[in-house]
Amino acid sequence: MIAVACSSSDPAPGNSFPTGGAPAAGAPPTSAGTSAAGSSAAGAANAGASGAPSSNGGANNGAGAGGAAAGASASFPNGALAAVSLTYDDGLDTHLATVIPALDAKGLKGTFFLSNFEGVDHKWALPNLKDPLTPRHMAWQAALAEGHELADHTVNHPCNSDSKAPGYHLTDYDLPRMSAELDDSIARLGRLGVKQPITFGYPCMSDTVGLGPSGTDYSPLVATRFLAARVSDAGIADPKTVDLLHVPLQDAGSKTGDQLKAMVDQAISARGWLVFIFHGVGMEQLSCPGDLVFDLKGCMINYLTTDTAAHQALVDYLAEKQAQVWTAPFGTVAKSLKK
Repeated sequence: MIAVACSSSDPAPGNSFPTGGAPAAGAPPTSAGTSAAGSSAAGAANAGASGAPSSNGGANNGAGAGGAAAGASASFPNGALAAVSLTYDDGLDTHLATVIPALDAKGLKGTFFLSNFEGVDHKWALPNLKDPLTPRHMAWQAALAEGHELADHTVNHPCNSDSKAPGYHLTDYDLPRMSAELDDSIARLGRLGVKQPITFGYPCMSDTVGLGPSGTDYSPLVATRFLAARVSDAGIADPKTVDLLHVPLQDAGSKTGDQLKAMVDQAISARGWLVFIFHGVGMEQLSCPGDLVFDLKGCMINYLTTDTAAHQALVDYLAEKQAQVWTAPFGTVAKSLKK
């Protein structure tokens, strides 16, 4: 086991957006009970690579649509020693403008966990079910057509954060409300062309925080709807024992290129599956006005940023390491391990 720690898999943006405002570029959102995203994951990144990777068996082991634990003979294609999945949260404009071109240039594909936020329904990455698709939505459709994975991250990104509007904290949710929201988010992804099986990324440590005042576990709702789920535990997954409904992550936020490459080297040493989580990429980007205009040359929805050069260094390194590292979307690796 390399390291397992509790890390915020996706803090809430710094504004609750009741009138459609977006966070300023580079302004780190905060999440109740956490510091910067991945502060504990950073400890995992700096841990030694000796020993077996985390199996991360959870309460759902053996259950649900994900099929849970991978087979004992699991291995990666073409003799690769490790797998890496690049995952990006919240459907930010910098993913369209910066990340996808960088990945495509090296023949790599990523996973984009799309959500909306209260007050900006249909203006963000996920369309609603009735209004015409916007240029932003059509850009995400194009990403899907190019082989990138679009995945589920709820509709309203509930979070126990002071920045969230009343009614959108995890404590405000119960199982029926979350069940309806998950079904809604799947239908919205369907408007973009996404088909089952779909994967899920728990927002804002909700896999550990739970719902309502008592923290009700909603993983059974996830298990019946999704192939695999990324949780907030930090670690590198063991492909032979990983619970596909409880896959750990490593936070890439604010890391240098050398730090990101070192994390890949740890995955190779561990013969494991490394799932990176990014939010914004490129601190130099401008923020968008309150109407969330879609103008990739003029403004960006962007926060919790990783430097463009650091991200590019990782992408270049993964391209160089193709003989040792299989870089593939989260869902693609999960399907391979489920067989």
